[in-house]
Amino acid sequence: MQQPSRRKFLKNSTGALLGTMVPGPINYVWGAPVATLTVHPDQSLGEISPLIYGQFIEHLGRAIYGGIYDDQKHRFRPDVLEKVRDLHPPLLRYPGGTVTKIYHWKDGVGKHRPVRKNLIWGGLDNNHVGTDEFMQYCRQLGAAPFLTVNMSTGTAEEAAEWVEYCNGTGTYYATQRQKNGHAAPYQVRYWGLGNEEAAKEDAGTLQNPQDYIKKAWYYAKLMKLQDPSIQLILVGDKPDWNQQILQELHPICDYLSLHLYASSKPGDPASLFTSIAAMEASIKATAAQIKEYAPATVETFSKWYRFPPRQQPVKIAIDEWGIWEAGGRGAYNLEMDYTWNHALGVAAFLNMFQRHAAAIGLATWAQTVNVLAPIMTNETTSICQTIYYPLALYRKLCGPTSVAATIAGAEHLDVAASTDGKTLTVAIVQPRGQAIDIRLDAPTTGSWTAHELTAPSLESMNTLQTPDTNVVSYQKRALPYGTTTYTVAGHSIVLLQAPLR
Repeated sequence: MQQPSRRKFLKNSTGALLGTMVPGPINYVWGAPVATLTVHPDQSLGEISPLIYGQFIEHLGRAIYGGIYDDQKHRFRPDVLEKVRDLHPPLLRYPGGTVTKIYHWKDGVGKHRPVRKNLIWGGLDNNHVGTDEFMQYCRQLGAAPFLTVNMSTGTAEEAAEWVEYCNGTGTYYATQRQKNGHAAPYQVRYWGLGNEEAAKEDAGTLQNPQDYIKKAWYYAKLMKLQDPSIQLILVGDKPDWNQQILQELHPICDYLSLHLYASSKPGDPASLFTSIAAMEASIKATAAQIKEYAPATVETFSKWYRFPPRQQPVKIAIDEWGIWEAGGRGAYNLEMDYTWNHALGVAAFLNMFQRHAAAIGLATWAQTVNVLAPIMTNETTSICQTIYYPLALYRKLCGPTSVAATIAGAEHLDVAASTDGKTLTVAIVQPRGQAIDIRLDAPTTGSWTAHELTAPSLESMNTLQTPDTNVVSYQKRALPYGTTTYTVAGHSIVLLQAPLR
């Protein structure tokens, strides 16, 4: 299968969700099933935020220049833009990441843009892509912008002026935005106060949580006074750090960040799923801390702050997540070839996000192009890696409400379920090689439809050396009316859908 253009993608790949029926034999048995999948649509686990399907770009290696942007032609790469659009990201995080510790937004606006050394990731940044270009990219994607401010080598005044530039009207920096050709405010809602500030190896001096708390209050005050409607993502870390942040900053903390990177042991693909299971433990622990230290509503908040407190319960922002293996290429060895095993891991992550929908408010895959990315480029072409396809499939099919689902007799299957009130969607990941029969116990009516992703082997991957070959196979199959048993293929991702009774 060729790496698709937008039209071909919509017809032949995950875009076949739009209606193409793929004929094929129905694998289902008449005997007793090996396992039972039970779904309870009446037991809600929480509303699934559409923002869990976000993406992330950073001034790092070839993520921006040579990735989303062609610096020779001074334009966004149309082949990459087409592929990112087909991911339908609702949210895009920028400019980092760790690079925010040395990034100054004023270098990236206007006609005169200084070339700076990237003190974090190496190389030079000519700042040809800055705030206005990022906003243009978000508009072309239909994604909400998410900006992270510099709390290390920057100032609170600088951060507040960035809010003014993006969201203001009639003031100095709002006028500068207008002079740069952008009359209407960008209305940036999501703002991160720093990034991984507890990391002692990085630039910055906020490794003590009390230092971060003191500075974050000051940033929040000046930024909120520019625009009281913005929502703040505060830095999370280990339990002691999180406790102090939540106890003292919860009135202004809309989201607490959590970064999750899974990996496998050399020669042991199955260990990836052990790593992902540990990520689930981190989500549970962070959610428990939020419940303990951040009341659902802010009862007392001085009017003299002159801006309101948060209006909703604190949620987790998994604003960096992904699979980070050793042995990559490029800057800091972060250009990685993803196998089908990694795609299975991505689907397991997304199932986990659904199961914990009540706690998770947003998530951004790190990153989008070339750096730990679903899309890879060279000078002449681009490809979708294996991990691209579950990202696209889940974003297209999964419903807005997470509901309870259990598996008995095959606990290694990773399962999540969602609904829009009319259709039930059950997502299944089979990380093992054998096929397994399951009985479908759910209050549905009509026929089930199976959306199946498979590949020839766990090691299968798409490469720039063979850009017209896609190892990922997608099939959409209508199961016969009355079918209550389904065969899950080995090493597969399946989304089953049926109308609710």
